[in-house]
Parts: sequence; C-alpha cells; structure tokens
Amino acid sequence: MFNIFSHLLKPFSYLFIKGISGKQAYDWYAPAFLTTLSILFFYTFSIPESELLKDGGFVKAVSGFISNLPGFYIAALAAIATFNREQIDHPLIGLNGTPFIKVKRTKENGRTIDVQEKLTRRLFLCMMFAFLTALSISIVMLNAFAAPVINTIKNGIVNWCYIVAFTFFSWQMLVTTFFGLYYLGDRIHVN
Repeated sequence: MFNIFSHLLKPFSYLFIKGISGKQAYDWYAPAFLTTLSILFFYTFSIPESELLKDGGFVKAVSGFISNLPGFYIAALAAIATFNREQIDHPLIGLNGTPFIKVKRTKENGRTIDVQEKLTRRLFLCMMFAFLTALSISIVMLNAFAAPVINTIKNGIVNWCYIVAFTFFSWQMLVTTFFGLYYLGDRIHVN
C-alpha cells in the first residue's frame, strides 16, 4: 500500500533534488516572499477574506487560470522526454559535482536501498514539469474540496490560513514555471 502512494507522490520528488545552486530559493524562499507580499497587499488595501474567496475573487480567478495549465505542462513534459538532442542527456554540473536525487532501488534479494541518481538535463526538466503538472492539478483539487468547507465553516482564521496556503502553492508553481522557462529558453543551450 505504501508503495502505491510513493509512486503517486513521485512527481513531488523534484523538491528534493540536491546540488543545484539556488534551487531552494526558487522552491521555497521566493514563493514565501511573494506570498508575504501578496498578503501584505491584501492587508494594506483592507481586502476582507470574503472578497478574496467569492466568485470573481482572487482565489477563484487564479484557480480558473491554473486549471488550464496541466495540459500545457504535460505537452512540455512529452516534448522534453522525446527531444532529440545529444546535449540534453549530459549530466548537470553543480557546485559540488553532479546534482542528484536519492531514489530507492530494489536489489535482487528484495531489499530496498537508497541510491544517489545523477541528474541529466532531460531528467531534471522531466522532473520539473512532472512536478508542475502534479502541483497544478493538486491546487485545483485542493480548491475544489476546500471551497465548500470554507463556505460552511465561515471562520476568518480558517479562511486566511487557506488563502495563505493557496497563495503560496500558486506562487511556487509560477516561480518554478518561470525557472523552467529560463532553463528551456536559455540554460539548456549552454554547453
């Protein structure tokens, strides 16, 4: 049973890639900073949480935009997976050697062991766009499940907690998207 969930959550392993300079800033710090700015913006203009959550409000508008993205991410994932260029299969170069991800491998005797798998450009980009696809679907599903609960509870603290979480995940997705666009548009062409 645990194995099934580990497979379903595998797209989120992108967050655990090690050895890429500044990756934590893209994954965590920039989204947290932008979330803080967003909440300060809402606070400065005295926008109540009910306005942010109603139809036509911030959460519904952003969720509507995000619901269109999984198809594009899947198309990008398919293009990267089948891209025919030798350089895309070269290992990434990090600060301290080749960036890697820890994966579990099953040996012949059935025991599982942790192995460091070195990243190529193709693997890195596939992991990134798999993560973006899973995150965008998760945000849409989170909003679909949370909306009726929030409308039923009508608690300001619960509403603001949801708005903060939704805003963070949305910024995380957008920052990672722009990082992916930078990588595909510029970095991938550098030998």
